[in-house]
Amino acid sequence: MTPDLISPVQLVQSPSEEVVVPTPYPLPPANSPSEAAPPALEIQRSAVREVRLDLACGQSPREGFEGVDIWPGAKHQLNLLRFPWPWADNSVDELHCSHFVEHIPMAYLTPQGDLSPVPTTPADKDLFFAFFDECWRILKPGGLMTVIVPALRSNRAFQDPTHRRFLPAEAFLYLNRAWREANKLDHYGVACNFVGPLGDGIPAVDGQVPMEEGMRALEVQIARAQTLWNVVADWVARLKKGAISATQ
Repeated sequence: MTPDLISPVQLVQSPSEEVVVPTPYPLPPANSPSEAAPPALEIQRSAVREVRLDLACGQSPREGFEGVDIWPGAKHQLNLLRFPWPWADNSVDELHCSHFVEHIPMAYLTPQGDLSPVPTTPADKDLFFAFFDECWRILKPGGLMTVIVPALRSNRAFQDPTHRRFLPAEAFLYLNRAWREANKLDHYGVACNFVGPLGDGIPAVDGQVPMEEGMRALEVQIARAQTLWNVVADWVARLKKGAISATQ
């Protein structure tokens, strides 16, 4: 039975009196050996390790991220075009992927895991979507992903002979479920649902431009970026894992 706690009292000490301090628990008799008090219980909370992956990191993984690449020097040596990846569903906090998506071959993934140059069944999936479906699978709900690709109207998009895809900013709209449904593209067989980083709208895509472009009026910047070559160097897409199903 837990002893009653003694209410605080005001203590007045006189020269001939001994002050007795009330305690919330019984004290052992003065003439009996006192047992050592048990050590205080210390609750140590281990820091939760966040998992951040830099996909196709090459030899320079992003600071704070674990590198993933087919290159033997990466922390996680992995062919990113073979699925599934060795991370569980909803297990990764953040993904970063810079200048890899443009290298994804123009091919289709069959349900058996083979690659085909053309779709042979309705179940075959473009490798672009297969890649982003896998990113979406391993991300935690609300997990973030940053994707950097060369802008379509830039020399950077075409200078590398190994580039296979040339992407406008609008390509990232196809990763949003609501946009696909509104445009009657359900037959693409895409699972992922990426939204903007600050809400549930479409993914956010910004252009990296030379510093002098920022000195122009906003409407001039927009017009130049949409019509002229080598104004925008890269597209930076910021994605967030949206709802798993349409009812969430």
